[in-house]
Amino acid sequence: MLPKSILWSSDEIPSGFFPKFFPENSFLIGLSSIFWREAWKYGERAFRYCNHDIGHAIAAVAMAAAGLGWDVKLLDGLGYQELKKVMGLECFPEFKYPSKPVRGKFREIEFEHPDCLLLVFPNGIGQEFDVNYKELSSSILEFSKLEWKGKPNSLSEEHVCWDIIYRTAEAVKKPLTMGDRVAIDPFESCGDSSEGSYKGLTVREVARKRRSAVDMDRVTVIQRDTFYKILLHCLPSGCANGEKQRRELALPFRALPWDAEVHAVLFVHRVAGLPKGLYFLVRNEDHFDELKKSTSSNFAWVKPEGCPHNLPLYELERSLYDTLAKQVSCHQDIASHGCFSLGMVARFDSTLRDKNAWMYPRLFWETGVLGQVLYLESHAVGISATGIGCYFDDPVHKILGLKGSNFQSLYHFTVGGPVLDKRIMSLPAYPGPTIDA
Repeated sequence: MLPKSILWSSDEIPSGFFPKFFPENSFLIGLSSIFWREAWKYGERAFRYCNHDIGHAIAAVAMAAAGLGWDVKLLDGLGYQELKKVMGLECFPEFKYPSKPVRGKFREIEFEHPDCLLLVFPNGIGQEFDVNYKELSSSILEFSKLEWKGKPNSLSEEHVCWDIIYRTAEAVKKPLTMGDRVAIDPFESCGDSSEGSYKGLTVREVARKRRSAVDMDRVTVIQRDTFYKILLHCLPSGCANGEKQRRELALPFRALPWDAEVHAVLFVHRVAGLPKGLYFLVRNEDHFDELKKSTSSNFAWVKPEGCPHNLPLYELERSLYDTLAKQVSCHQDIASHGCFSLGMVARFDSTLRDKNAWMYPRLFWETGVLGQVLYLESHAVGISATGIGCYFDDPVHKILGLKGSNFQSLYHFTVGGPVLDKRIMSLPAYPGPTIDA
């Protein structure tokens, strides 16, 4: 989303920019982060949290667009410098960060970091199209000549500059890459048309209900089929085509141009008809052998009873995992008081080695997209969810028997019956325009 304080009018965009590079009637949405908006409270974890939020935002845009007959693709051939120009973020000067966390006045750390650019275009335009990133990069140079309106707001009088945030952001800056053709694959679903678990809500209603739970009630139980239905919608490829899970074809994962790299280890607490214990959802089945080899040899790796044949979910071990789930999520009750909680585990070393360091934030984006699906699915079946950003990754790896960094825990989540947050208030929206625009 373009910064609120920086705008340009449409007649200033370089002539022919959209028709030359993109399908007819398409538009762009840019996403950027202000690390300080998280760092003031969470310190160096802000880098991770901001990138989780980018994933949530990508999924929110993709779901909203699909509901209105549009499709969304991440224009991931663009590099940091191109994103900075097209989003008007060159007004923020580069700064020299310290060698350790320092408290003081650092206005420069309030800069907006360009993350990604999303192309939104009408659904049904065809099978694929080319984005000429080399020519697109040249055209984006013209954006530097535009007159940018407005001035960024000042956020704080004092700051703490967490140097590791900015060192990491610098290390994972992506250069311009030529990229591949943008394939427009048919929308894939989970293949389950049953409405039994859902509450008859529209996409609009579910999206507007989406709130993070602050606590779980410790009593709500969901049915096994509901649990399976939620996980079916977490699959990247859908499951109507009978192919192995790998490619990102289903909503909202289809916005991402890479094959799925993120899996989920599940702590099942309150699912009727399913034994309590440890389970694993394999979201890219090409990784199955490596996962099985890398984890504890004591794990069963068997399909649970009643599991749909097209859901790659495996029971690892039957046991009470509520205490461990709480411990690995920074001793937070919310991880053990719901129906189930999970840790998102990504293929790590080989991904960064094969695809380069700039995949590091993108792995967090993928976890955020998956998290957004869990939010929407939980609300659709009448319960709630929340992301858990504070967790201990090494103990998670120990539970799984993982050694080294072939796989890495990157995000935690919990789903269950929420405790009503009495602090939430509903106020009328701002009045709309008196006449149509």
